[in-house]
Amino acid sequence: MVTRVAVLGSGGMGSWFARFFRSRKASVVVSDRDLRKARQLASRIRAEYAPNNIEAARGSDIVVVATPVRVASEVIKEILPALKRNSLLLDICAVKSAVIPALHIAERRGVRIASIHPMFGPLAPSLRGRAMMIVRTGKNMRGTDAAKQLFRLARIRLVDPKAHDKQMAVALALPHFLNMVFAGVSWKRVSEARKYAGRTFNLQLLLAETIASEPETTADIQAMSKEFGPLLRELERQIRQLSRIVYRRDGTQLAAQYRRIRKSLSADPEFRFAQKKFETVCEALSGFSTR
Repeated sequence: MVTRVAVLGSGGMGSWFARFFRSRKASVVVSDRDLRKARQLASRIRAEYAPNNIEAARGSDIVVVATPVRVASEVIKEILPALKRNSLLLDICAVKSAVIPALHIAERRGVRIASIHPMFGPLAPSLRGRAMMIVRTGKNMRGTDAAKQLFRLARIRLVDPKAHDKQMAVALALPHFLNMVFAGVSWKRVSEARKYAGRTFNLQLLLAETIASEPETTADIQAMSKEFGPLLRELERQIRQLSRIVYRRDGTQLAAQYRRIRKSLSADPEFRFAQKKFETVCEALSGFSTR
């Protein structure tokens, strides 16, 4: 029997999951608030297109919620009447506190639920060996077990939702925020700076431009995270402290601060490989051509 999969959201990761299930011969239907975008995705991968989330979810065996975090909970509540009993409802949100309560509502109606977080981007060619987190949603493991089976080629890690959100504030929200600050300061100067820029600037700009390509996702991760506020306050404190030293032109004190930071970073087992990795990445970038 052919499995029917609904993918709600046709952005980067929504498109990835639609392609993933099509490659496994599933019957895929996609929907998106941007109707043109959903139609284009459906045409590219030979999937169905639904005019709204409810029609996409109706009769589907698996429903993947790949919408922005800020609307994921409302989307789940919207499609509840259309979900089949024992169907599998998946979300891929990067902030789990915003979506798990809505998943529990679906679970009480006989739907299997699993909250996953793929730790790879939409250009990943396959699932094999890729990292994926499955977040615990409670004692009922039916949905989690189904997700493990579906994504068995991935390197799966089962995590607690609070621990997940706390670590994502550090691993996603903070670097995304810092890169947007960098972009906000440098964008007027990029054309001229490229004439003089070295590898550090070019690599930082590449990160910023990549993150800026998904503004809604980037904003959601920061705005919806309850764990990001304390990190921002710590960031502000660090900036004020270092800025005072820079304004005094005190190179000695600044170097002392940086030595302390280096000492802290050296506790990371990967620290000793950092320079070599940096060189490898820069060499790869220098040989890359868009032609």
